[in-house]
Amino acid sequence: MNYWEMQKSFWKTPAGIAIWALLLAAFFGGGLLALNVFGTPYPVVELFRADPVVVSPGNASNLSWSVIGASQVKIDPEVGEVALRGSIKVQPQETTTYRITAVNGSTNRSITLKIMVGEPGQL
Repeated sequence: MNYWEMQKSFWKTPAGIAIWALLLAAFFGGGLLALNVFGTPYPVVELFRADPVVVSPGNASNLSWSVIGASQVKIDPEVGEVALRGSIKVQPQETTTYRITAVNGSTNRSITLKIMVGEPGQL
């Protein structure tokens, strides 16, 4: 048996098949890892809440948020662009729906929450 015939037969043995499997796993695993590292991750809004969610006219509520994987975060209406995590006091004059939008490249995620304004007996 010559050298090349021995090489061909090696890849049919359990050891040769195991090496093929490891090579394929490394190739595909490395490819997926590269996609995960170099690709654009989806932004995630971990937290977006208001405390309290019901306020009397003239009173404030505290908006809190936490976002990961975003290049830009904004809160509408009126708040504008913000850091990835933080909090801010808002004083809506009427029941208002706030939307946080996390953007990374062409991918974005948004969540809304409503702060209700009124007297406790009216709501």
